[in-house]
Amino acid sequence: MVIKFLVSFTVILLLSGCVATSKVATSIDHKQLFSDESFKKPAVLARSSDIYFLTQEQKVILNTLVKPSTRQSFTRQLIDNLLQSNYSAFDYDNSFTRTASQTFDSKEGNCLSMVILSVAMAKHFDIKYRIFDVKTAPIWDRNGGLFLVNGHINIQLENTNYNSQHSVYEFLQSRYLTLDFLPTQTRRSLAKKQIGESELAGMYFVNLAADAMVKKDWNSAYWLLKESIVHAPNVGAAWNSLAVLYRHNGYDKLAERVYKYALSLSPEDTNVVANLAILLSAQGRYQELFEYQRQIDLAELKNPYRYYDQGREAYVVNDFYRALRLYKKAIKLSPHVDQFYFGLYQTYMALDKQHLAIKNLKIAQEKSSRLNDRLRYRSKLALLTNN
Repeated sequence: MVIKFLVSFTVILLLSGCVATSKVATSIDHKQLFSDESFKKPAVLARSSDIYFLTQEQKVILNTLVKPSTRQSFTRQLIDNLLQSNYSAFDYDNSFTRTASQTFDSKEGNCLSMVILSVAMAKHFDIKYRIFDVKTAPIWDRNGGLFLVNGHINIQLENTNYNSQHSVYEFLQSRYLTLDFLPTQTRRSLAKKQIGESELAGMYFVNLAADAMVKKDWNSAYWLLKESIVHAPNVGAAWNSLAVLYRHNGYDKLAERVYKYALSLSPEDTNVVANLAILLSAQGRYQELFEYQRQIDLAELKNPYRYYDQGREAYVVNDFYRALRLYKKAIKLSPHVDQFYFGLYQTYMALDKQHLAIKNLKIAQEKSSRLNDRLRYRSKLALLTNN
């Protein structure tokens, strides 16, 4: 998964968001929502020109693997010889978002990194492409006191031959070939919306900003969010994250204005409402809180970590069956978080149900978005199964 959207019941970072506009939003001068003087601009900061950049050496490798052919289109060769079906040549790793060049070299990345690499390759071979923001169940994560809600994107590459000498069989195939970390059967039923390169760049910078905020590198985060907004000014994720940043640095008035601007872009966004509620509650503005109460309650109920934390508390006091119920509630809300399955593994081990424990530890390994965690789960599995 991809795009990190900061959220908060301690603070929510939304790493993705659908584009929406409103009359309220367009009437606000963006300059009033920034505070450049409050955050020192780092000497070195990610640039938009880096996103799709490929080195000369990488281009040589591409040209070696993909050549004009009457048997296969350039697209088919690119998929078969380098990316492989649905990126199977690459390890999924959501620890940070990479540029095209970094993903090419490391053979690791999240879905945003892989789409960026695919765009760079398509540009190199002049292959047409379409990028989609895919509607999925929220993928939650928690890091550095922040909740991160990940969105998802994928890409389609046009299946045409470079030298216009198509194989007869290629005309029988789909015009566009989809590349996605999600299994084909999963994504068939998902809604999607086509987006452009500008929004993709906005997602890239908001992801880098979220990583910086987890590290409390507020200066870098501010300027990365500003860059994200330059590319995609009507996407709420960056505005929400900017308000979170202001709140953490004591700029409450500015944070409130930005939260309300983010809500003008997406009035039903419960994550932004939850963040605004924290600010209003801290200031004792309970009457104003009341008008948001329905959305606040909904946001809290939709947060799977609410049930995960309660499950941990039950586990600590040996109330194992209650822990199981709570972990399963968390999984129902967000079935892709490895920690929830690891909680089931620990609880089943405590109940001496090793078969179920191993089953959930395997799922935790499959679901983990970080390579280090997958290695940790694998080593535990090896000890339990003597493999």
